[in-house]
Amino acid sequence: MPRFSGLPVSMPHALPAAVGLAAGPAVAVQRGERIQTLDFFRGIAILMVICGHFLPQRLVFGDLAASFATMGRGGVIVFFLLSGYLIFKSLQNCNIGAFLCRRFFKIFPAYWLNLLVLFIAGQLGFGLASHSNATYLANFAMLSDLFRVANVSSVYWTLLIEVKFYVFIACYFHWLGIRFVSAVPLLFTVANATVFVLRGQASQLLTFFPVFFVGIQVFLAEKSGWARLNLLRLASTGLLAGLNVALFDGIYPLWSIAYILGGAAAMVGLLQSGFSTGLLAFFGKVSYSNYLYHTLVGYSLFEWIGRQQTVASNLIAVAAVMAVSTWVAYLSYILVELPSVRFCKVHEPRFLLRFSMLRRR
Repeated sequence: MPRFSGLPVSMPHALPAAVGLAAGPAVAVQRGERIQTLDFFRGIAILMVICGHFLPQRLVFGDLAASFATMGRGGVIVFFLLSGYLIFKSLQNCNIGAFLCRRFFKIFPAYWLNLLVLFIAGQLGFGLASHSNATYLANFAMLSDLFRVANVSSVYWTLLIEVKFYVFIACYFHWLGIRFVSAVPLLFTVANATVFVLRGQASQLLTFFPVFFVGIQVFLAEKSGWARLNLLRLASTGLLAGLNVALFDGIYPLWSIAYILGGAAAMVGLLQSGFSTGLLAFFGKVSYSNYLYHTLVGYSLFEWIGRQQTVASNLIAVAAVMAVSTWVAYLSYILVELPSVRFCKVHEPRFLLRFSMLRRR
């Protein structure tokens, strides 16, 4: 899902100049640096997603497997919370054109390579489904939901939500700033209820959009110095988002509420303490590529390895698969993600100039 900032690692040069707090230990960050404690939190999120997908394959079964599977949903929710916080924070210091340019180069190059790998694997018959050209084109543009075609990868659904949130919040901030931002989740919930009544099925987009606004409220609470009124807004937005997901998504309803409220509380605590560890921060840095590749790599390896006879052997198999998936993610990070970000940073003025010229015509 969905970084899904949420899933995605925020662009280094898109972060604000400082991430200090008015209350509690400061997390000092200069422009161009990462927020280490949020990389740590993102690392937890991707491990939750991976464990939610991998452990039921080999180590836990029955009702226990269903409980572990909720970790995948929890990880996606944490990604959405992080995206709400980081994206709204980055919008404070850049215009809409720069923001969308940076997001494009952060998200799409790695995504397109992943889609190409899936296309080739499908054509060669490596146990993956082959789709129509129209389906691949819709996935290429991240518009599979609008054209009502299948996602080529089961993890793409969160990216569709993330990208649409980026566009929405960039336009919203461009025209309205932070005005009425606390009311937006309520409007989404009312709209979602209306959609549910009219067609008997809620909108996935409207179901998860309020979760991003919980992350936005974390940012606003931090900006206020953790003022009581802002913390109350955070709590009410979290409860509303949790109820919205529980009512209209229907998958792990109580767990979803717990993950949203617990994730927001953990995020506040991490921002105040600045706590981080190197290993989990590393997992956070490569989390986007790991999210893209972990099911492709993991399920293929599990099928090749086969089910082992002992718990210890299955545990080793899961650890080995996670290691290989993370290695592939690291390669994608250093060979695709980082060069794409650097390319954007170098050529951004030229892109923005052309964009400005097009607007004047």
